[in-house]
Amino acid sequence: MSRASTLILFGMLIILMPYSGLPSAFRSLLMFVLGVCVFGIGISMRVRDNRRPASSSTAPITAPEAGEPPHTISPI
Repeated sequence: MSRASTLILFGMLIILMPYSGLPSAFRSLLMFVLGVCVFGIGISMRVRDNRRPASSSTAPITAPEAGEPPHTISPI
């Protein structure tokens, strides 16, 4: 199961928890555990996304040589 699917499942469990009929002490403990799991998965997804190199879809910007006219018009 992917991390995104796990987050969706835990989110649904958290939403349905007040209607579960469980004793309040057990429900509070379960909500805490699910919250910690959601937090941990969210942090791991953020770290994984930040580790990926940014895909550059454009070529690096270079300055034209002296005397050479620019090839494109600046959008600024």
